Amino acid sequence: MGLPATRRLSYTAYLELEQETGVKHEFVAGEVFAMSGGTADHALIASRLILELGVRLRGTPCRPFTSDWKIWLAHADEAVYPDVSVICGPIDRPPHDPNAATNPVLVAEVLSPTTKDRDLGSKARAYHGLPALQHLLLIHADRAQVELQTRAADGTWTLRSFGPGEALPLRALGIDLPVDELYADTEAVGAAAGDGAG
Repeated sequence: MGLPATRRLSYTAYLELEQETGVKHEFVAGEVFAMSGGTADHALIASRLILELGVRLRGTPCRPFTSDWKIWLAHADEAVYPDVSVICGPIDRPPHDPNAATNPVLVAEVLSPTTKDRDLGSKARAYHGLPALQHLLLIHADRAQVELQTRAADGTWTLRSFGPGEALPLRALGIDLPVDELYADTEAVGAAAGDGAG
């Protein structure tokens, strides 16, 4: 995220800003943040995730979406653009924004130095408030490590960390996703091999 606007905006004004500028912004309780670019590894990891999910979910009612698709977090008064989201079945759109969804089953954020604290903290907590959400992936871009948060049957969240040679058990989607596939061709693989992480 970039710097916030100097004044708070209504959601209507926020939508007008996006339409007028053609620039994606995240809306956080009236504050508006322009979305900034990322590193080569950040882009590669996000694109690999989309590719792998697309292949594994083909023929199912679940579809992966890129960061061009917005998620509305009503309980937090936020509109955000996750790096990747997966929606199963029809898209539930909020009445005030036809270009957003409220029912992702999976959301993924590729962590970067400028967004890491928010992604791991307040944004992760906001995602937990989505009733349909079953999996939250927090993917490190500087090393081959993925944090998988999964909603349990009682509504609580469990956290597991995965590294090279392991697979993410995305049970709500009925698939396993190899960590190595996400980091193919990235510098993060070299970082993992060099520091003994795993």
